[in-house]
Amino acid sequence: MPAPSPTPLSLQPDSGELHVIDKVVILWTLGHIGQAKRTIRIHFARMPAANVSPPLVAPAVLLLGASLASASFLPPHVEELLKKQVPAEPKGVKTIKSPGGVQIRYKEPGKSGVCETTPGVNSYSGYVDLDEKTHMFFWFFESRNNPNESPITLWLNGGPGSDSMIGLFEELGPCSVAANKSTSILNPYAWNEVSNMLFLSQPIGVGFSYETEVVGVVNQTTGFPVKSSHPDGRYSSVNPYRFDTTQLAAVGTWEVLQALLEDLPRLDSKVKSRSFNLWTESYGGHYGPAFYKYFYDQNELIKKGSAKGVELNMHTLGIINGIISASIQMPYYYEFAANNTYGLKTVNDTIYNFMKMNWEFPGACKDSIRYCAGADRSTPDGLAACSQATAICRGLVEGPYYTVSGRNPYDIRAMYNADIPPEPWVDYLNTAKIQDAIGVDVNYTSTSSAQIGAGFDYTGDHVYTELLADLEAVVGYGVRVAMIYGDADYICNWFGGEAVSKALNYSHTAEFNAAGYAPFVVDGTEYGESKQYGNFSFTRIYESGHEIPYYQPKAALEFFRRILGDLVVADGTEKVTATFASNGTAKATHTETYVTWYTGRPEDYYK
Repeated sequence: MPAPSPTPLSLQPDSGELHVIDKVVILWTLGHIGQAKRTIRIHFARMPAANVSPPLVAPAVLLLGASLASASFLPPHVEELLKKQVPAEPKGVKTIKSPGGVQIRYKEPGKSGVCETTPGVNSYSGYVDLDEKTHMFFWFFESRNNPNESPITLWLNGGPGSDSMIGLFEELGPCSVAANKSTSILNPYAWNEVSNMLFLSQPIGVGFSYETEVVGVVNQTTGFPVKSSHPDGRYSSVNPYRFDTTQLAAVGTWEVLQALLEDLPRLDSKVKSRSFNLWTESYGGHYGPAFYKYFYDQNELIKKGSAKGVELNMHTLGIINGIISASIQMPYYYEFAANNTYGLKTVNDTIYNFMKMNWEFPGACKDSIRYCAGADRSTPDGLAACSQATAICRGLVEGPYYTVSGRNPYDIRAMYNADIPPEPWVDYLNTAKIQDAIGVDVNYTSTSSAQIGAGFDYTGDHVYTELLADLEAVVGYGVRVAMIYGDADYICNWFGGEAVSKALNYSHTAEFNAAGYAPFVVDGTEYGESKQYGNFSFTRIYESGHEIPYYQPKAALEFFRRILGDLVVADGTEKVTATFASNGTAKATHTETYVTWYTGRPEDYYK
């Protein structure tokens, strides 16, 4: 899908119509469900007068043009481009070629002292090359305990366009990077304590993954790489409209996963299990349900002999602070901003009412999501309806917090400019030694891809409604499904996550909603509260922002272990049965006394 050119907007208050000469009318900067600022391209479609309230639309457009035009609410280190050079071609890369033309290029970083240095634990990183324009970066870590029998867990960060290296280095991978940006530190709470772990930079264009490589510079305005006579690096480039929806990304990721699994015996013969888990975060609230459903359906075809591939034992889906359903979660932005469990009133009554109005009024966010749901997204007008819904909802319901609160999107306890979590690993990945060790020859410019973000913005994927149905289907499969939310996160807050869990329409909706909240306890310490019926659970984690494994690493690892082990979430003392119901209070009532928290060093606060 070609990128349209920006064109002027004319507002007609008398008719209540938005007219656009071509397709694209507004560019503004808005944070997303990942780790970087990006520019969102909005497509306004012609709408009937009855569908838009003129008193709302005019100030809405003014707000987009004025208040959000320069909104940047993420730590400055995310915005800085590093001093770079064109990387050398890595040495000693091994290649596995398959009959179908797929190849895997890889190195073993641990043998060079990079990241996972636990004796006897292997790791592999490099590229799965599906074809000449599909090169996805992967990093696979063996389990530290019995990799032969341990399951395989695929970890995906969100965005859209956020790199899974965030999860690897900031949250749950085998190592973090020291403040000196050159030394890795083993993580005692790494999730490969209990599972083989696969990290993918997806869709193509995220992180080290690429469609083509561009020797040049990164355009400071768009974030896109461009050729230059004075290059400062080699950059990943991609057509942003190739994988511009969650559903398309699912297909691409499945193909890469299957290629890896097919050649896994040659890559790592120790790993025998095909028990499979998908865990994800943030925009992973979209990825998780859609990817898992697609993977499950394809796996069923393989079982029946209707498709070729490696059969998996589909076991668990985990969603950490996920945005699953905008139609359910949007109104909880203003509620959480004003009435969170930390007693922080981050917006005043005027802003609260403004956010609420832009959810409820005719033609506003709620209605625009409905228009998107009924639109034919195979047409330009259908895409425009969804892109417009994303603009209205994210700009006018979610967005005011960012412009007026002065607080961090990912942790309301922290101020806007807090370096939480710190990212020394970005510089680490741009050193020649590390690039050679992991088998890459492109620069690492950002934790999130502006190109991928632009594609998803174009389609309005953020407000698609089918993700809720996908999650309902997955819960109905009988696999273990766990939703877990840090309670200090704004951008994917637990109020909205809980609302989604209650809204799921499946065979045990009534039983789940009747279950109580039980304390989630690890080694005698209460880290949260959990509601569970059978295979489905919702858990709130105290004193945690967006990335739970960063804030509460011990609790996160134990939660992961219990889900993979089919244990009761709350105390982990017994196996879950199909009719198990947690006992406790009807509501999650825990509150916190707010303490200023801004250093970005959780070890200062969580012993």
